[in-house]
Amino acid sequence: MNVSRHYTRKSQQGFTLIEALIAFAVLSFGVLGIVSLLTMSKTSQLLALQHTRAVTLSDAIIERIRANPAGLAIYNSGTDTPVGGKTIVAEPAPDCRTAGCSPDELATHDMWAWEQGLDGAAATIEGANTAGLIEPRGCIAFTAAPGLSRTGQLTVYIQWRGLTKTFDAVQDGEETCGGKDAGTDLYRRQVVVNTYVLDAADL
Repeated sequence: MNVSRHYTRKSQQGFTLIEALIAFAVLSFGVLGIVSLLTMSKTSQLLALQHTRAVTLSDAIIERIRANPAGLAIYNSGTDTPVGGKTIVAEPAPDCRTAGCSPDELATHDMWAWEQGLDGAAATIEGANTAGLIEPRGCIAFTAAPGLSRTGQLTVYIQWRGLTKTFDAVQDGEETCGGKDAGTDLYRRQVVVNTYVLDAADL
C-alpha cells in the first residue's frame, strides 16, 4: 500500500543583513538628531540663565545705590573702569555686613560684593568660579541732574561673553563697558538698565 506523504515547507521570515544595516543607519540618524537637539537646548538654557543673572545683578546694585545715595561717588565707576574678573583683589575692610560703615565704605563693600556676584564666586569647583557670567564686566555711570550732586540718571552696564557669534550687542555710538570698541565683538552680550536715583537730602 502506497502512502503519499505531503511535505509543506514553511516560509522562513527574518531580517537580511542589508535590512539590518538600513535599520541601523536610520536609528543612528535619529539618535544624532536627538543629541544635537539636546546640545542646542543646553546652550539656549545657558544663554537664558546668563541673561537672567545679568538682569538680577543689575537690579541688585541699583537697590544698593538707592539705599546709599551718599556713596554715589564710589559707585560711579564710569565705563572706563569696569569691575568683574577679580579686579577687586580682597574684601574691603571693614566688613559692612557686621560692622558700621560710612557711606563711602559701604559703597566700596557693595562694589566688591557686586563683583563677587558677577564672577560667581559663591560657587566654586577646584578654585574656579562656576555660577557667574562668562568674562563679565560691570560698569556704573551716573549723571547728576542740574544743580544737584546725588540725584539724576543712573545707568548700569553688564557685559559678558556669549557662546556663539552674533551681532555685537553694542552698536556704533553706544557706550562699551571697558571692552572692545562698539561693533567689533561678535561674542559680546549686554544688559543695560537705565533708572533715576533720588536723594532726598540733595533736594
